[in-house]
Amino acid sequence: MKSPRNIFIFGFILLLSVAITLRSNARQRHEEQQRILLAERMTRPTATEENYRVCETNMRDALRIECDEICSNEAKSVPRPTMYSSCHHGCSRSFYSAAIVGCREGSETEALTKINGESHSSCSRYMNVNPRPSVQLLCKKYYNEGIERGWKLGNEFIDNILQMEWDKKMQGIR
Repeated sequence: MKSPRNIFIFGFILLLSVAITLRSNARQRHEEQQRILLAERMTRPTATEENYRVCETNMRDALRIECDEICSNEAKSVPRPTMYSSCHHGCSRSFYSAAIVGCREGSETEALTKINGESHSSCSRYMNVNPRPSVQLLCKKYYNEGIERGWKLGNEFIDNILQMEWDKKMQGIR
């Protein structure tokens, strides 16, 4: 037989468990809404024209250093000044253009297709330089190397700028 006291206790426990469940669900909904709001506020910054200008300026400064590094092994190639200057010419003609594509967050394929067509005209000055065709081929080789390195450096630089802005934004929220 059910006594009124047992019915009251059972009802109270049932009411308490329903209240706890409802409160738990409400808390989960609230936490989910907070996560959504936080995610909306915390999207990674997109690059601005100022970011692009900073990146492009730094790439102009990096051009000489990078091409010197890329061509360092050609400095001792025979004929000495010709091979090195051919390498440096090819690299420097493509590096900055590719770096701009990287700074502007373009794809590496875009950089290759946009700039690679100019390799022949850029390296044509070495067409009749002895030893033929080695000097011109070397220029074209390092022209392509300049594209790859320039794009990579430009892309990494703009990513670093955006990451620093993201980190500043995250510091302000904490």
